[in-house]
Formats: sequence, C-alpha cells, structure tokens
Amino acid sequence: MPDVASPATVPPDIHHDETDASLGLAPSNFSELYGLTSDMEPILMRHRPYDAPNQEFRLETHSIRKVLQSDQGMEYPVTFHVVHDSKAIGYQLLQSEHDSIEACVAPHGPRLMDLFWRIMHPSFPILHRQGFVEKYSQSYQSVSAPLLGAMYLIALGWWDYDRELSNRSMPDATSLRKLTLQAIQNSYHRPKLASIEAMILLLQCKPEDPLNPDHTWDWGCTGQLICIGQALGLHLDASSWSIPDWEKRLRKRLSWAIYMQDKWTALAHGRPSLVTDDEWMVVDLDISDFESYTSEDGEVRVDSLSGAVRVVQMVQLTRILSDVMRTFYTLRASKNQDTSYLYSQAMPLLGLLDAWHKNLPKSLQMNYEAISRLCPNGYLSLAFFTVRITILRRLIRSTALEPLCLDVDILTHTRTLAHEADQEAITFVSRLRPDHLEAFWYFASPFGFPLVGSFTTLLLVTSRSEPEKTLWRENLNRYLWTLRLMSKACGPMKYAVNRLEGAILKGMEHALSINLDDLFTVAASPLDLTFANTFDPFENLASLDLSNFDWLSAQP
Repeated sequence: MPDVASPATVPPDIHHDETDASLGLAPSNFSELYGLTSDMEPILMRHRPYDAPNQEFRLETHSIRKVLQSDQGMEYPVTFHVVHDSKAIGYQLLQSEHDSIEACVAPHGPRLMDLFWRIMHPSFPILHRQGFVEKYSQSYQSVSAPLLGAMYLIALGWWDYDRELSNRSMPDATSLRKLTLQAIQNSYHRPKLASIEAMILLLQCKPEDPLNPDHTWDWGCTGQLICIGQALGLHLDASSWSIPDWEKRLRKRLSWAIYMQDKWTALAHGRPSLVTDDEWMVVDLDISDFESYTSEDGEVRVDSLSGAVRVVQMVQLTRILSDVMRTFYTLRASKNQDTSYLYSQAMPLLGLLDAWHKNLPKSLQMNYEAISRLCPNGYLSLAFFTVRITILRRLIRSTALEPLCLDVDILTHTRTLAHEADQEAITFVSRLRPDHLEAFWYFASPFGFPLVGSFTTLLLVTSRSEPEKTLWRENLNRYLWTLRLMSKACGPMKYAVNRLEGAILKGMEHALSINLDDLFTVAASPLDLTFANTFDPFENLASLDLSNFDWLSAQP
C-alpha cells in the first residue's frame, strides 16, 4: 500500500445540496430499516407503487422508501420506514439542546470547532466534513445537537493548542458531557447518522475520571451504538442503494467505526463481541471511501490522507483481532487448554499480524515525523502490540493449566515469541515522543498500556529459572517507571499506572519482589538482555508438575 493516496484516487465530494435525497441525514425526517422478520413482509413490499425521485410510497403518517430492488440478490427490496422528526418523542427539546450546548462553551465554539478539524478529524476522519461545515457556517442550530456537543467535548483535549484559548479558562467539561449525552439519548427517538457520529466521538473522549472509568457504561453505550446502527442499516452493504454517493461513503466509514468499537471494547472489558460475521455484510473499507483532502490552494494535505490510510489499516487490524477473539476467547474456545493445539491455531494468526505490521506505510510508522504537527501513529502501533500479546497470553496461560504440554519445541518457541513481543512493546512505549503523547489515542489505548505490564507479570510468574524471573522482574519495574514518567502527559498512561499499581499487581508485591512505592532504584540492565541465556529448556519434563508453571502458588 502506498504511503498516502494520490489525489486521483480520492473521489471529489458531492456538495450537500441534495440533503433531501439523503436517507440517514435528511433535514426533517428519520428512517428505520424494515427487517426480514418484521410484520412488514418483504415480498409484499415489492408490490407498492413507489414514486420518484426517492422511490417512496407515501402515507398520511409516514412513508416507505425503497433503496434497493433486490436484497442480496433476492426478489424483494430493501426498505425503510420514514417519519417526520416532529412525530418523535423529545422533538420539542431540539432548540434547547442546541442552545444549552453552545452556551456551555460560548464564546469559544468556533475556535473549538477549528481545533476539532485541525487535530481530531485528520487523526480519525469518519465524519462528513463538507456537509457539517456548510451547515455550521449558517448557524450552530443547523447541525445535529449531539454531534455538536461531542465535537466540542473531544476538542477540549487540545485546548492549549489554540493561542487564544490557552490563555482563557476552559469550559466545564462535566456539564458539556452531560448535555451531550442527554442529546444523544434523545436523538435515538429519531435516529440519524449524526447520532452514530456523536456516540462514536463521545466514546473516544477521555473518561471524566481517568482513574475510575465506567466500563459497564462504555459497554452499554457500545451496545446502543450497534443497535441504532442496525436500525439505520449500517450492518448492510449500501454501495448499490439509491442514496447520494457521499452518504454511501459516510455509511461505510461509520459501519467500520462501529465494528471497531465493538471488537476493541469486547477485548478491553472481556465481553462477548456483539457484531457477528453472519450479521455483517459491509464490504471492505478503502481510501476511496474518504472525503477529498485537497486544501484551498489545491495541495493535498498529506497528514490528513495519512489519517484515512490509518483508519483503513486499523480496520484491517481489527479484523485480525476478531479472528483472534473467535479462535481463543469465546466461551467454548476458552475451555480448550491444549497448548499444542492452541499453538497450531496461533501461528497463522501471528503470520497475518506480522505481515500487516511489515506492510505499514512509512507515514504510519513510529519514526515518521511531521514538522509542527502531532503524530497519532502511536495508537495504531499500540493496537498491534495489543493483538500480538492477546494471542501469546493465551498460549502462556495454557502452559499453566492442564493438560501439561510436553513438547519442548513448542514450549521454547512460545516463550521466545512472548519474550520478543514483550520486549518490543516495552521498547515501543519507552520511545514515545511528545508529539505522540499529545496526539489522539484511540479509546482502547488505556487498555493496551496496562496489558503490556500484565503480560510481563504473567511471564514472570510462569518463568522456569531464576535468571528468567530476574529478567521479567526488572522489565516490570522498568516499565512501571516509564509509565509513571509519561503519565503526566498522557491520559491513557495515567490510567495504565493506576490499573497496574492499584489493581493488577496489588497484593503480589512481596511475592514478585517489586516495590510500587519506590521505583527510583530500578536496575539499569539493558532492554535487549539476551533471552536465550535465561531460559530453562524444560529438560526434565517427566518430573514436572503444574505448580512449577506458576511459582506464585508456592509463595507464602
């Protein structure tokens, strides 16, 4: 894949003059998909007299819109129930929602919006920028209130990157978050694509209390996001629907944003994924699904194009993660502790992962630097290490459980792979630059940082020799020290320190021989300490029992 797309590969965006033709962003209507098992029989739908230009059959209370003649090649159409916004519960609150959100940030709304488009959007370009900008230039009341609030809220994270704002008091983020969430919940009565955009952005925002994030709330919001997305047909392939081209591309971006939200939230919180392959028909995302990034002077904005490529790469990585979760972490799959079998399943997945990483464009690699610009490549590389560790922790876990693996080659190779992954992840974190730390981090990043420490601890407690234990103990101490140093500048790292020191390692300090209160005396041994010299080759397999694989179990 090239580093960035050429201008010719990115389609020009259609002006938002055809709003009335939109299905998901109509100015005064909302639409909901008629499913195959609803009382609106799809066979009967093909006999209605649909009128041009939008293929609608109009009734007094609503209309039925046909967007595709043949659903997956079947001889019945894809149809939506279309209703005027005024029929929805909470419609009368629209005006007050806009005004309350704007008042919360006034008079700084326009400057916050500029920060959003300058920093956030190039990092995660999923919105329909042109349509929003045209409406916002008319009035803040012309855009979606939930989306307005979510954009303001996430832009607060870069308040100091505006010369005028940095010298002023920041608006109350707690009040803005509350107003935005209320507006999002109210919008679900008349679901539109803007509702999806708003919730996706809200879930990217830093938690109100980074040391005590509300995991259950996050998972619940993700479930709502998926449900509303299904009501809007975002689990379907809309590439042939009779809707504007810009909406087809927007739907595709939002569909894959929902997919990623589901998979990474499920991983972070240890929950079953809610999006299944049997109920997912969206075709792969590519660079042509993003808006044009040509500036007013006609020059292509390289960093913005890198943002589009970054999202495409993140989707590809998430699809590998989905395979990993399905292979190792469903309730059925998690019962199998046969290390040899798990190893055979892991190697192809690790191969896919390595190929993905090897083919990353230069503009997305960690050594890429843009003058006077933040670099959001950190979240993509951290996601790579997270998936890699997620595979290997399953193998290491199985070696501490019955049945005992007696294959020396598999055991040796597994721990060698684990050593390489852990060392590379720790090195990655230690080399993060300020332009990485200050940039956008994907919502799952706060999970990735403590996972590295948790994996290091797992390798420590399953070590087979004293030198190996010493290696992992020093690495753990060093990693904690690195996180503590960087936590002041990076919210996800602050969360990681709290999780590791306050939960994951709590109660095991004596057994692990680590001191969480004094990390200033960390040994200065090199990160690339040769693993081969510390690893016991399992020479006496016949005499081993399972307790040897978890030496903490023998500690007083």
